[in-house]
Amino acid sequence: MSDFIMRRKLEEGKSLLAYSEKSISEISEYLCFSSQSYFQNVFKKKYHMTPYEYRKSMR
Repeated sequence: MSDFIMRRKLEEGKSLLAYSEKSISEISEYLCFSSQSYFQNVFKKKYHMTPYEYRKSMR
């Protein structure tokens, strides 16, 4: 997958984590990641925190 598409998906994921009530699994499915764990791994590699930690920091 191109870096651009992955970056856009992760940015959208950040926005959904911050501003929606969707669960992490709903977000990963919505963004067409193959699994929730893949979404979490890619997110953590890029932002140095899990989606859950990011959501908590935004509340």
